Amino acid sequence: GYVKSDFKVKLEDNILTVSAEQKQSEAVEGSKIVRREFSLKAFKRSFTLDDKMDTENISAKYENGLLQLTLPKKEEVKPAVKDISIS
Repeated sequence: GYVKSDFKVKLEDNILTVSAEQKQSEAVEGSKIVRREFSLKAFKRSFTLDDKMDTENISAKYENGLLQLTLPKKEEVKPAVKDISIS
């Protein structure tokens, strides 16, 4: 029931927060009575990311009612191998 504009994705100090808020209001008017009903659907989830995540390249995509987050890993720095000749 959420749309793309309801979601907020935020990264702060290696904490990724995904939240959504949906507000609905309904007004019913009768002959002498006006009644308004409000409903609020919301959620918030936070995840701690470790140093292995490439936080600069995190992306989010909303398609067909699904929010997809891509959290790429950093490339591991491989130690340089050096052949030493024996004289």
